[in-house]
Amino acid sequence: MKLLLNASNLRHGGGRTVALQLIAQFALLRPEDQLYVLAPKGLGYESLSKHKNIVLHFVPDSFHRVWLVKLFYQLLFFPKYCRDNKIDKIISLGNVAFRCGGLPQLLYLQLPLLVYPESVAWKRMSWRVYWRNKMMDGYVVRYMKHATAYATQTEVMRQRFLIRFPQVDKQVYILPNAAVEPTTAMVGSLPKSREPFKLLFLSRYYAHKGFEILPELVRVIEARKLPVLLTLTLDSKEHTAVPALLAALAGKPQVQNIGPIELADLGKVIEAHHGVFLPTMLESFSGTYAEALLHRRLIFTSHFDFATELLGPAACYFDPLDAEQIADVFQEVLNNEALLEQKLEAIAIAAQKAPRITEVAQQFSRIVDQFA
Repeated sequence: MKLLLNASNLRHGGGRTVALQLIAQFALLRPEDQLYVLAPKGLGYESLSKHKNIVLHFVPDSFHRVWLVKLFYQLLFFPKYCRDNKIDKIISLGNVAFRCGGLPQLLYLQLPLLVYPESVAWKRMSWRVYWRNKMMDGYVVRYMKHATAYATQTEVMRQRFLIRFPQVDKQVYILPNAAVEPTTAMVGSLPKSREPFKLLFLSRYYAHKGFEILPELVRVIEARKLPVLLTLTLDSKEHTAVPALLAALAGKPQVQNIGPIELADLGKVIEAHHGVFLPTMLESFSGTYAEALLHRRLIFTSHFDFATELLGPAACYFDPLDAEQIADVFQEVLNNEALLEQKLEAIAIAAQKAPRITEVAQQFSRIVDQFA
């Protein structure tokens, strides 16, 4: 079978990580199939060229910057590419379907903004970011009709998708996220010293991730003399808001920024921390949760359905807009050894249920065979 996997929109963050892992494992499972992969260049997709059954085509940088170029690819190039290569099925991994002359097309939705119209995140965006996201929402919805089947990462997102789009009469599958496979099978215990108590904020900058709470949270941590160290993974050039945020946190011993982490180093960095911290207001299936489960690390995150469905009692929850409450949760865990051990036990149980990337790829392969 000739399959087109369209990852052209997946340049950053969890979406790119999901695509890279999934495509690589999928190629191993289906050596008899020819996989045509559309992707952005210079972002790691080149590593897929080692698979003999993968043909890579890179979209130009202008595809991401110039609206007319994106429309050209969406309306003309992608359909022609399918015809020229006699594609049998299309898997659009990056939230946007395209006109494909009636070919079976699976649309993988990883965009939480699509199904959380009531989220407080919308109210906290700048007008520029708000309208950019509204345009993205409209773009996704406009082309959604060209898909013949859909997939979301969680049951919560699936149900929310069906509530927003009750007219959808096509199959909606669930294809979860998975942690990056470690280079070693060893998963270490928590660092022995808890001074400082190190928490990794593993995320690029997005308006809905909750970075704006950090200056106030650091102030509260400092006032309470909590031995908490927050580690950021930001690149000062990745968003216009990052330099001001880092300047506001400069000189504070409660926070450090180590910059972006290479996938190969991810396990080592997480192992050096006691847990992860994610004050997010919107998620589909955060890779941060998957990594914390794999490495048996504590999880401090927002009390919303996208987290509670995946993590249940394994996480320590808070209101991401309330710095005092976040500090309360830190303090409670630091002062209660029994609670900390209880959370670690719950994490170990949740980790046993969490799928590995090989299992996700097998599920993906079954879906590809089923959808029409």
